[in-house]
Amino acid sequence: MSNLGKIDKDLFLRAKAKINDNLKRELNSHKIAYQNKIKVLKDSISNLNFAKSMTKMLKKELSKLRKSKNQLLKYAKDFEYSLTKTTDELETKKDKIKNLINKTALDEHELFKKYAIFSIILIYIQKNEDREFKIDKIKQYLVDAEVNFISKLNNPDQFFKDIYLQLEQKRSSFLENQSLLKEKYLKSYKLQKQLYENEKYNIKLSAKQKILELEFDYNEKLTSSRKKVYEYRDAAKEKIEKHKQEILNVESKNISYLKQLKSSGKVNVKNLKIAYKNNLKNISTKAIEHIQNNFAEFLNNKFEDKNYASLFLENKNLNLVLKSASSEDSILINIAYKYYFSKANLYAVKKEYKNLFKAKFLEKQSAILSKYTYEGKFKKEVSVALNEYVIDSDSTRLKFLNEKIEAIYELEKLKITNAFETEKENYKNKKQILKKEYKNKLKELIVKKKNKEISEQAVKNKKTEYKILYKEALYSLKLESNVSKNKEILKTSFWRKLAENKVNRKIKESKINEAQKTIPTECIKSIKFWAFILGFILPGLPEIIFFKQYLKGAILLIASTLIYSLIIPFTFGAYWDKMGGIPGLSDLGASVHHLTKNNYNFADARYYLFGGVISVILFVMSFIYLLVSAIGAYRVAKYMQQGSRPSLWSHTKYWLNTSGFPWMISLVGWILMIFIVATPVITSVLISFTNYGFNHEAPTKIVEWVGLKQWGSWWTYRKLDLITSISHVITWTLIWTVFSTLIPIGLGIIIAILNNNSRIKGKKIFRLIFILPWAIPAFVTLTFLRNSFQAGDTSYINLILLKLGIISKSVDWLNKISTARILVILVQTWIGYAWIFMLVTGNLQSISKDIYEAGSVDGGKNRQLFWYLTLPSLLASIAPMLIGQFVGAFNNFTTISLFTGGGPLYENSTFFKEGATDIIISWVYKFTTGAIQLDGNQAFAAALVTLASLFSIALAARGFIKSMSRRD
Repeated sequence: MSNLGKIDKDLFLRAKAKINDNLKRELNSHKIAYQNKIKVLKDSISNLNFAKSMTKMLKKELSKLRKSKNQLLKYAKDFEYSLTKTTDELETKKDKIKNLINKTALDEHELFKKYAIFSIILIYIQKNEDREFKIDKIKQYLVDAEVNFISKLNNPDQFFKDIYLQLEQKRSSFLENQSLLKEKYLKSYKLQKQLYENEKYNIKLSAKQKILELEFDYNEKLTSSRKKVYEYRDAAKEKIEKHKQEILNVESKNISYLKQLKSSGKVNVKNLKIAYKNNLKNISTKAIEHIQNNFAEFLNNKFEDKNYASLFLENKNLNLVLKSASSEDSILINIAYKYYFSKANLYAVKKEYKNLFKAKFLEKQSAILSKYTYEGKFKKEVSVALNEYVIDSDSTRLKFLNEKIEAIYELEKLKITNAFETEKENYKNKKQILKKEYKNKLKELIVKKKNKEISEQAVKNKKTEYKILYKEALYSLKLESNVSKNKEILKTSFWRKLAENKVNRKIKESKINEAQKTIPTECIKSIKFWAFILGFILPGLPEIIFFKQYLKGAILLIASTLIYSLIIPFTFGAYWDKMGGIPGLSDLGASVHHLTKNNYNFADARYYLFGGVISVILFVMSFIYLLVSAIGAYRVAKYMQQGSRPSLWSHTKYWLNTSGFPWMISLVGWILMIFIVATPVITSVLISFTNYGFNHEAPTKIVEWVGLKQWGSWWTYRKLDLITSISHVITWTLIWTVFSTLIPIGLGIIIAILNNNSRIKGKKIFRLIFILPWAIPAFVTLTFLRNSFQAGDTSYINLILLKLGIISKSVDWLNKISTARILVILVQTWIGYAWIFMLVTGNLQSISKDIYEAGSVDGGKNRQLFWYLTLPSLLASIAPMLIGQFVGAFNNFTTISLFTGGGPLYENSTFFKEGATDIIISWVYKFTTGAIQLDGNQAFAAALVTLASLFSIALAARGFIKSMSRRD
């Protein structure tokens, strides 16, 4: 009843949601249709606004004529370009161009005539108030072409007057039409609005009615189904009451019978276990007997006409067999005996017998358990899988053992007959001949390439083809040689055997897994709650006690032991006195910070703070581990209650090797990121809530929590012109971020596009030159350039410019604000463009050439192909990198620190010693180094860094989200 109710409710809610969605779409469509109707009327009226004055009307007509002229020119150019792509004869093309010239000349003449008339009328109207059109009044304002046009008219004054009157009539008709449209708009607007509102109401009403009908049907169905269920329940209860005693009697009989079955089953299983253990004790004897039979079978197969096998089985003595065998047969018998009775073979056979005994034990156990539990059926399937696995393993072992014996025997025969060295020498000679032929073919290719008989791509393809043929010939030669063939068999025997055994094992595991998925199980009702509790307290216990996952449970128990013995105590201050763990965060070691006459014990607040952060992270990670283990155990137990069996270790291993592998790799990365990135960041943020810094230096002095004091210190320090200092720094930071990012990006893109041009020769050399600034360490570049721009006659730049006579005296480049700022941006451009160049070059080469070919076919020019194909493709792929460049420039401490050191100082520099090239990060650095002595200066610096980081993170996040949405 509950499930059916949920299904009906889900269907009702889905239908309701669909109706609401359709309602929104319908209302939206209706609103757009109404707005379009109104907009058409408004646009029709506004489009006639030019008729309000003759001047506007003439200007509109002139604008139309200019557009017509441009279209005519474009048509002529496109026609000319299309002729270059046709296969027509030259004379035909010439005729077409002549016709084009004549046609365009006529069209241009007509356009000019109209343009001149409208232009002259417009000039006259603008310069004169009368409308008599005495053209002589405006001749000085006309161009030569217009004057020439007027001179060809018989009566120009009357001509322009007549045209003006025609235009006035046309304008009047436009105005009349506009007034009619306005009247129509005013009349129809209210009607359209009312109609829109009525239709909107009807649409909503219709949707509401549908929802009410659905709700009524749902409630009716729910009520009727409840009524039926209640009636059925009452009838069932009544029936149970009538037969209650019978049911109880049957139940008690069943319980007693089941108990009897279980007790007898336990006794029988116990006896089976004893027998199974006794069989395991005799495993060595069974294994040797099996090997003897295998050896005898081998002798029988190899020497069918001789009685070696029966002789060996009767006496179990190899010497008797060797006495009756020929010398050639003795070699094979000795080799076979050595490998059949080797320790490795004995171990493999013991393993097979162990699995065989286990299969028989499970088969007998399943016959007992199947009477009262599903476990019997499962064990039956496991016993079948094990039995088949033993057969497959035995077959594989014998196959590779016989193959190995045969190969060794063949090699021994070759050595005895002295054919070993001969075959070896023949193989070597044939190999050298093949190698020589291969090299000759390559030389022929090089000659053909020099003579330009074959292309470079064809040479590459042929080389690949010759190499494949050479390797195949070598392999065929190896198979033809008995020495090489048998050596190859022996060399690969172990790995081929291992691979086949792996396949056999996988088949066995798959059969057991299939049984595990299809055969249900039984368990106690409250197992999921016990599994959750035990899984949280000590992960691994539910796996061992309830789920029989011994290996997984052991791994989880080891991890739990490490957590309870190492991590948890460490988080509460054990193992290292310098860190107080989580409790030490409360006062940062102030309670144990004391100095007496004979005892120096300075609790370092830095250790306490950093150790506290690590402790909190470790504690949270431990808690997550315990919670995840508990949830995992709860889920397995829940499925067990529903009849599903817990997965086997083979299934877990498969998950770890497939879909679980990325999670395991990512987990290591996330843990490293937490400790390497997140821990220092959190510590830095927490420092901003202390008074750490000047007058509170650790470890000699106590560091205390001060809350948001440092975040509000800017108000305290405003008297020291902190606001001015911040405005200087932020202004330059923004200028620096924009220019030091856009200029390298622009330069890198331009150089990459130019270097990627198909007309450029020697691209690899140019690429090598362009990436040199990136290859040289930034520290070396910045130090060299700083020395080059030093003041005085000895700096490289000043010395060169003085020698060339460009300057008369040396320039102090880095002590002038304007030059220092320009130079630092140029230096960053030099360092940064190469990386952009490499990034863009890689992306340009990944853009398909088919796109450009399609664009060219559609008539796209190089400029259009760049703006509409290349640039969008580039920006889509490198947008995240460019956002990273902006964030990197915002926090680029290295360039500023090494090249200018933040200087020079402003003339009106404040107490905070901000330099003209100081960005936020370099200015904050001065606080941390003691250049600015303020109470708790390092904590104040941490607050400033946090604010700057939040700003840059917000911008970067917004940029990344936008770039991803565009890509989608």
